[in-house]
Amino acid sequence: MIHNNKWYFITAVIIFVFAVFVMPKVSAVPPKANLLPSDYSTGLTYSQAVKIKKPMAINFYVDWCHYCQQFAPRLDSLRRQYGSRMNFVLVNVEKPGGDKLIKEFPISGYPSLYLYNPKTGNRTFVNQAMYSDKKMMKAEIDRFLKFNK
Repeated sequence: MIHNNKWYFITAVIIFVFAVFVMPKVSAVPPKANLLPSDYSTGLTYSQAVKIKKPMAINFYVDWCHYCQQFAPRLDSLRRQYGSRMNFVLVNVEKPGGDKLIKEFPISGYPSLYLYNPKTGNRTFVNQAMYSDKKMMKAEIDRFLKFNK
């Protein structure tokens, strides 16, 4: 009988130690709220994407821009859908190198999205009125890809 009580005591101590010291460290981290555009990643810089010679979508943004923050998840959704057919590049214009690209791709506000084919130099500015309509964005990308393979 004493042997069983000892077993229960040891089990209770192990459970207590696990609950107090281990569980708080294993708890899940909640996702970051209010993601900034720079929190998204495509894994490619502009210079890397140009060398691949595959059509690309280039999003020019700044983190403090509310519209950029709203557009980033929509663009990320399109990236997941079209990523096998084209590259997606995010350019924070406040970071080094952004000013050079602004001269190559004139922009008047943020965000600004260009569809660009590095093989031909063909580029299309996507009107900002389309940014909130995923169906219109998909139609524009499909049209661009049809003529820029």
